[in-house]
Amino acid sequence: MQTMPTSTFTTRIDVNLKERLQTIARQEHRSASFMANQAIEHFVEEREATRALVETGLMLIEKGAPTISSDAIHAWMDGPEDAPFPEPNVFKD
Repeated sequence: MQTMPTSTFTTRIDVNLKERLQTIARQEHRSASFMANQAIEHFVEEREATRALVETGLMLIEKGAPTISSDAIHAWMDGPEDAPFPEPNVFKD
């Protein structure tokens, strides 16, 4: 098993949050540092994936891909549960 290089990262965290993290770490027989590292890794991966999706969406819009206005999306979300999804290209200029 190959060990990845590490470095120290110092941050301030709420006292109660630290206690909760330490409790979870003890329950899972891990260090609080390991648990924090896992949480940060998942957070970073989520943000990277979100950024990639946003960039892909913007590229598709620039290339003329079909779009749906935010008003149409909000109306659909606020509408009845069985409402059909809005049709693309419903922007109102």
